[in-house]
Amino acid sequence: MTLRVLLADDHALFREALRMVLELTPDIEVVAEVENGLQVLERVADSQPDVVCMDLNMPGLNGVDATRQLQRAYPAVKVIGLSAHADLSRVAAICQAGAMGYVVKGRAGAELPDAIRQVAQNQNYFSAELRINNVAELASVIAPQLP
Repeated sequence: MTLRVLLADDHALFREALRMVLELTPDIEVVAEVENGLQVLERVADSQPDVVCMDLNMPGLNGVDATRQLQRAYPAVKVIGLSAHADLSRVAAICQAGAMGYVVKGRAGAELPDAIRQVAQNQNYFSAELRINNVAELASVIAPQLP
């Protein structure tokens, strides 16, 4: 089974690099690329991705808000957050919006294919440097930090 992926990031060079990595993966097909959250919502219907790899910081509609809207309209589509930051509060924000995974951009080339496969199977995936394995662990780490 080929997993259909939509890449959402406002940096064209980063999207192109991810596409090149994913094109080397026989069970993953990039079906669309967009540069902002509004375009994610526009392209999901025609591209029918299984997984959206969503940058958190995009112009117009950011990744967290786009994920929230996407999950309301297309609950079967899985989301992986992408960010240059390994900040657990960012991870928590996109997971609360409905994402099942989070990949730090510096590790995306190496980790994204596995992340896509795991999230497509309804399993959480978090970059190793985050030192969490699932949403429950994320909640237990974030809760003591809240006021």
